[in-house]
Amino acid sequence: MDQVLMTAKEVANFLKVSPSAIFKWAKKGIIPSYRIHEKCLRFKKSDIETFVEEGKGRELTYRCRKRKWFKTY
Repeated sequence: MDQVLMTAKEVANFLKVSPSAIFKWAKKGIIPSYRIHEKCLRFKKSDIETFVEEGKGRELTYRCRKRKWFKTY
């Protein structure tokens, strides 16, 4: 079975968010990711679609307050 792997930029375009948000979500374990190389992340399209389906009705944003990042669900 072939799995489609996406870059952070492709996932960001798919979800209509910035690539930096994708990297932050991956680092925090909010969005599933796979480390291909030391500085290379990839995302399975099926995992992203599941992430979207499970997150319906939930707000997921990052905002900066006094140089600390807070996440809201």
